[in-house]
Amino acid sequence: MELRKEFFRRPVELVAKELLGKILVRKINKKVLRAKIVETEAYFGTEDPASWARFGKRKDNEAMWCEGGTILIKNVHKYKMLNFVTGIEGEPQAVLIRALEPLNFEGRCSGPGLLTECLKIEKEEFAGKDIFLLKDLWIEEYKGNVEIENGKRIGVVKDLDGNYRFFIKGNKFVSR
Repeated sequence: MELRKEFFRRPVELVAKELLGKILVRKINKKVLRAKIVETEAYFGTEDPASWARFGKRKDNEAMWCEGGTILIKNVHKYKMLNFVTGIEGEPQAVLIRALEPLNFEGRCSGPGLLTECLKIEKEEFAGKDIFLLKDLWIEEYKGNVEIENGKRIGVVKDLDGNYRFFIKGNKFVSR
C-alpha cells in the first residue's frame, strides 16, 4: 500500500522518523526494485545552518518551498541527494534519505549519493516532481516495527542543537 499525501504534510522531524522502515520502490524499465529506508535526516527552514533553505529561495532549492511530497534533489560534490519536502507549501523543510536496505536486488545504498546512483535517481527526471504523481518512484507502507536511534547529522559542520539523524537500530545498511 502506498503512502497517502497527508503523510508528508506534517513536521519534518516526525516524517523523518516515520519514513524509517517504509519501502522506496524504483521501477526501471520492467524491473521493480524495493529497498527499506533505514536512515534519514531532518532539515528545517531558513534558520537551520545546514539546510538548503538557509540561502533563501533560489532556482536550485525552490522545491523546498513546495508542498509536502515534492522531491528535492541536490548535488553535493559529484553525488545527488534524494530529499522529500515535508509540511505545508511556503515553509521549507525536507527529509534527506541517507541509506536504504536493498530487499530484492544487490547494490550499494549505504549513503545518500550511493543510493541515488544505484537506483538511477536523476535530478533531471525527478527534481521538483510530486512523488504521488510518478509511475517509476514511490513509497510503500511497511508492516512491522522498527527501533529508532538518533544522532547528529553527518557531515554537518555548523548544526542545530539536537539530534536530527534517525536510523534503524542495528541495521547493517546504515551509513557510517
